[in-house]
Amino acid sequence: MMVAYGYYNAAQTNTELVAAEAGKIIRVQRILLTAWGDVKVTLISDPGGAGSTNLLPPLHLASGSVLTLPLGPRSALVTGRGKSLGVTTAFKVMAAEHSVVVWYDVVA
Repeated sequence: MMVAYGYYNAAQTNTELVAAEAGKIIRVQRILLTAWGDVKVTLISDPGGAGSTNLLPPLHLASGSVLTLPLGPRSALVTGRGKSLGVTTAFKVMAAEHSVVVWYDVVA
């Protein structure tokens, strides 16, 4: 299993977390989110591409909060074949520090 993370202090739009590999899918098995301001986080398959798809409904975090989703292999979030994994974040009021950490594997 591999880990990818992003640490940001501004809103993100279709920011790539894990690069695509031809013919393979990315399976996200665990997610950790932190927020120092009220933020909405959306994980995306094929960020910015024609086949862009939200992997979950937007996750809303209150200021100072931490969210962990231990999905595991049976409930993993899966990108499209050959598509990258990305994130979009938006703030309710003022931009603040926030981070996204994903544990994933890449499979054929």
